[in-house]
Amino acid sequence: MNVISTKDDIFELLKPDGGKFGVESLSDSYKFCKKVTYGHYENFPVGSLLIPKYNRNYFYSIYTFSRFADDIADELDYEDKAIKISSLEKLSDMIESYNPDDFIIKNPLLFALRDTILNKELPYEPFRKLITAFIMDSDFSQPESMDDNINYCKYSANPVGELVLRLFDNYDSQTALLSDSICTGLQLVNFWQDISVDIDKKRIYLPNDILQKYDIDKKTLFNSPSEAKLEACLQEIYEKTENFFIFGSELSNYIKNKRLKYEIKLTVESGKFILEKVRKLGIKITFIRPKLNKTDFILLFFKIFFSK
Repeated sequence: MNVISTKDDIFELLKPDGGKFGVESLSDSYKFCKKVTYGHYENFPVGSLLIPKYNRNYFYSIYTFSRFADDIADELDYEDKAIKISSLEKLSDMIESYNPDDFIIKNPLLFALRDTILNKELPYEPFRKLITAFIMDSDFSQPESMDDNINYCKYSANPVGELVLRLFDNYDSQTALLSDSICTGLQLVNFWQDISVDIDKKRIYLPNDILQKYDIDKKTLFNSPSEAKLEACLQEIYEKTENFFIFGSELSNYIKNKRLKYEIKLTVESGKFILEKVRKLGIKITFIRPKLNKTDFILLFFKIFFSK
């Protein structure tokens, strides 16, 4: 069950003291973040037991921040755009200026996140980038090329990988490059698996230049295109996406913590597995959204732990 489920909940959590979500201790703030983390379904592993216990709370706080920013963007989507953008900007400002000592009742997200930032010596820039992504999203237009999608990933997905690596003191120029590739792949897979959902939102993440290459009119994309052309178009896009996982898969070779190494391998395999499910659906992806079930995750675990 989602902890933050209404617009009113969003505005409560944007209050400096957390409104109805306010807590009095750091421990309670991390418990709140844990509830938020496990209250959302994800196809990709989130906060799994592979994350060492000493880092798990920090992981929950970062995820909760990302989830909350996403909730602001989604729940306020039909509000005045200025309200949504100002709410996102307010969250960004609060992260950098929040001081729990100023409040008797404390904002659980900001309290936990401030503790995470201070203890793990995290920069603010990745958090700013994530919020920038949601602001960019409020002026959505179909990408002209795959480069447009990749540029969006620099703000929406790659900062998350950076923050996770920094939690383990394993962020450098080499790991950053490989992590960005994996995170970009995951974001692209999310685009493709959500095609059926995005249709109702009138959003098309399929690049316009690739559609034109296959003589597909975006105005009639899901109504009357040639099945063969659409299938070929999708397969080219999936191949480009898979290349990000292939390149980024070397990241695990540079990871010092064994459990994080397995978490990264599992994340990559989950992304590739979802991509394969999407690929097998063919043009049915326009009205079916694939998901991983428990059996899939078990198979993935065995593949990771018993592979050489």
